[in-house]
Amino acid sequence: MTRQRTPMRCGGDAGRTAARRDLARLPAGQAGRYGFLAALWMLWRAGTFAVGLLMREYFDALTGAQPVRLGLWGLIAAVVAVEAARMSVQFGAILGRLEPALQHRTAARLRANLLGSLLSRPGAHGAHGSSAEALATLSTDVDDVASFVAWSPANLARWLFAGAALAFMVSINPVVTLGLVVPLCLAAVASRLVNARYLAACRQGRAASARARGALREAVTAVESVQAAQAEGAVAAHLEGLNERWRAAAVREELFGNLRGSLLSNAASVSTGIVLLLAAGQARAGDFTVGDLALFSFFLQFLTEAVSTLGLFTVRYQRAVVAMQRMAASTGADGSPVRRTPLHLSGPAPAAPAPAHHEAPPLEELRARQLTYRHPGGQGIQDVDLTLARGTLTVVTGRVGAGKTTLLRVLLGLLPAARGEVRWNGERLDDPGAWLAPPRCAYTPQVPRLFSGTVRENILLGAAAGDRDLAAALHDAALAADLDRMEHGPDTLLGPRGLRLSGGQAQRVAAARMLVRRPELLVCDDLSSALDGDTERLLWRRVLRRGGTTVLAVSHRQALLRRADRIVVLADGRVAGSGTLPELLDACEEMRHLWHEPPDASR
Repeated sequence: MTRQRTPMRCGGDAGRTAARRDLARLPAGQAGRYGFLAALWMLWRAGTFAVGLLMREYFDALTGAQPVRLGLWGLIAAVVAVEAARMSVQFGAILGRLEPALQHRTAARLRANLLGSLLSRPGAHGAHGSSAEALATLSTDVDDVASFVAWSPANLARWLFAGAALAFMVSINPVVTLGLVVPLCLAAVASRLVNARYLAACRQGRAASARARGALREAVTAVESVQAAQAEGAVAAHLEGLNERWRAAAVREELFGNLRGSLLSNAASVSTGIVLLLAAGQARAGDFTVGDLALFSFFLQFLTEAVSTLGLFTVRYQRAVVAMQRMAASTGADGSPVRRTPLHLSGPAPAAPAPAHHEAPPLEELRARQLTYRHPGGQGIQDVDLTLARGTLTVVTGRVGAGKTTLLRVLLGLLPAARGEVRWNGERLDDPGAWLAPPRCAYTPQVPRLFSGTVRENILLGAAAGDRDLAAALHDAALAADLDRMEHGPDTLLGPRGLRLSGGQAQRVAAARMLVRRPELLVCDDLSSALDGDTERLLWRRVLRRGGTTVLAVSHRQALLRRADRIVVLADGRVAGSGTLPELLDACEEMRHLWHEPPDASR
């Protein structure tokens, strides 16, 4: 059986180390593109360096400090040519194609891995944390990492030529160079002291944003419940509090980010003033020319950019590491967010692979033995046996918290069993979650999940079914008459999460979604709980008359219990009784209690 997966914890030093390692692996996965982009940025910076040298020669030639080798117009032409080449490289190749391509490919790879990991988990183990946190990881966190990867080649070139510029200035005049560098270094130290608070504000802002967005989404989708409970004021106050925490974190993030930037920009102005003061004294002694001053002023941009981007690099690197930690927590133990995944970003999209369904004989018997699972809170099921014969209706019933829904999910592989086995016609299923899927099996959960599309789209969900199959499913789900009263019939829009439908209509849409796939085994969790008696009887009469259909249903409704070929009674996660309704009413105390005092809900 599939073992239970434990989400990987990504906090602490080990988590940060793993995140840094994953971040370093991203460029390695695109070594050719990354290396070519870095080489072009090196070429662009080399052009900038050459312009500084040409300016030095030009001003020295004007003052007569050295002979003119290219001529004044030749120097001007050389500067224009170098600048034109730099601009064509930057705006043509780098900013026009390579850098966006690297960023988008990195983002696509991360999102593909995150979604693949999410979709490969057992169905009841979705995203770690809330849906809002999962969306923040897929959007903001991915964008932070992808933009950092695409931005880093420019910084490698910037720091390399900043070092070259510094070495060249030291060779000309160490004293003036020292006066230029000291204020920049002091500003860099001060900015690093701000980084810790900036990073903390980033984390707080990201978490506050996810909470506020998630609460707003839930409030919008549950607006009828909020109005029915007259809780508008309380919900508004709750949202206001979440937004206030988000605002405070955003203000702190902006404050510390601007403070770091202002330190470095002001340090550049101070360095320029110090260079002018020192250069005046050195010029009187004949150790510093006008060309040297022009070169130092020009090369100051190398050092200023290097120091300022060093602080920015630190901040963006730390944000990218935090984002990688969140992505690693999102994928858990299911896989790495940076593993190499085939991407199809150009040319025609590949055809979607056909569902991997192995040929198998029709269901004659489904047998489960000693199924065991425990929720973190302690509830679950223990050593449950279950046998379903072809063409029969088996109903699982019990009090609230007895383990009915858990039994269905473990049987279907949506929860990983701690012990037990499932056999299809005597053959043991190593992966029930993969096997018990359409067209062999279809499942409707206790709370059907509908989407903001049409009735048709919600039923088909991409299934290759014709109008005749759809009409048959709508008829058997006792939904056709309801659609006839809707203006657009099956093409009626449902609104967010099926908001325009009643509870009973939503259940019947989910039933039609299950029936249109024509599975041999139907698994239903309280499918008719919101239906009136007449509609419930019509639905089950039509479902059960399908030839050869085997049904496993969770229910406490007496009409369905009377129809059942076999009833399984659960109590505290164990089987308290199994048999027909007359047998259980005669021999099972738990069944007699349920029959005379049926529960209001099932779980």
